[in-house]
Amino acid sequence: MDEKLVQQLMDEMAIRSLADKFSDAANRKDGAMFQSLWADDGEWVIGEPINRQFSGKAGMSESVVHMLGLWDFFVQLTGPGVVLVEGDRAFARFYVNEIARGHDGKGNYNLSMYEDELVKEDSQWLFLKRTYHTIYQDAPDYRGLVLGVPEIPTALRMKAMNR
Repeated sequence: MDEKLVQQLMDEMAIRSLADKFSDAANRKDGAMFQSLWADDGEWVIGEPINRQFSGKAGMSESVVHMLGLWDFFVQLTGPGVVLVEGDRAFARFYVNEIARGHDGKGNYNLSMYEDELVKEDSQWLFLKRTYHTIYQDAPDYRGLVLGVPEIPTALRMKAMNR
């Protein structure tokens, strides 16, 4: 394989991993990991029906932990996506499936798509802008038992943040 193709595959794999880490950080309400995924001047846009916008990775980290604290449980699963790399910039699209239940007992189910702009800084891909588009939303009755996401060992968490 030629070097250019190898680099393209490595970049695409790193970007897919970044999207997976985003879901993992949200599922575990891990503000530090969430913050590590963004460029300093990153922008997170959540479209209809929520219509919220966040700028700067420190503020986004606090906001996501607060928002996720409103749920008894929240699970986001990253699905298929498309990645286009252009040097140290990239564009991607990932579909996500979200299941949650609020403290009030109301369920929330979303099928959505993230539209991403990414930048490579110090050999690491980061989100520059992440825009969330809801495709389908429902409010099912989730009456099941919530056990929560188990803690992961600190060493594994740190390795995940540094990849």
